[in-house]
Amino acid sequence: MKTKFQIILATAVALGAFHSTNLPAQETNTAPARIGVYDSRPVAFAWFWSAAHQGQLKELMQHARDAQTAGDTNRFQTLAAELRRQQAELHREVFSTAPAKEALAEIKGRLPEIEKQAGVIALVSKWDAAALKQFPRAETVDVTAELVREFKPAEKQLKMISEIEKSKPLPLDECNELIRQDKI
Repeated sequence: MKTKFQIILATAVALGAFHSTNLPAQETNTAPARIGVYDSRPVAFAWFWSAAHQGQLKELMQHARDAQTAGDTNRFQTLAAELRRQQAELHREVFSTAPAKEALAEIKGRLPEIEKQAGVIALVSKWDAAALKQFPRAETVDVTAELVREFKPAEKQLKMISEIEKSKPLPLDECNELIRQDKI
């Protein structure tokens, strides 16, 4: 009888241990994951006005002017098309919900430190519903200001960023249509 009881007890303990190791993370006593969320619009705006990006933009515009002055129509058209592409992408990022890819690429080396300081495991745009679904029970921490600071915006840009944050973004389809119509 004692042996039968020990077998039942051992089986119950084993089943209990098996069951508890297969619980999803949210059902355990561990703290929920924390993710950093940010508004991509101010981040893209701050990046656009950063000294590094303004220098690159001025250089590209100078190359386009030089090509036009030299009569190099093909080169001028290529550079002008690139400038229009960049402007359209920036409009999607600042006026709508497109991700601020170029901005984050610019500070890629600093992102691990920003995540560490904020105590988060990932950075996700607050407009990226698909990415947010990957963290359904995560606590969110707004890291927009930390990302914006990386681009050292001037007071004038900070005022504009404040206005951007207060406004509702255009739906991406609407923004694309306005770009197509040359209205923004």
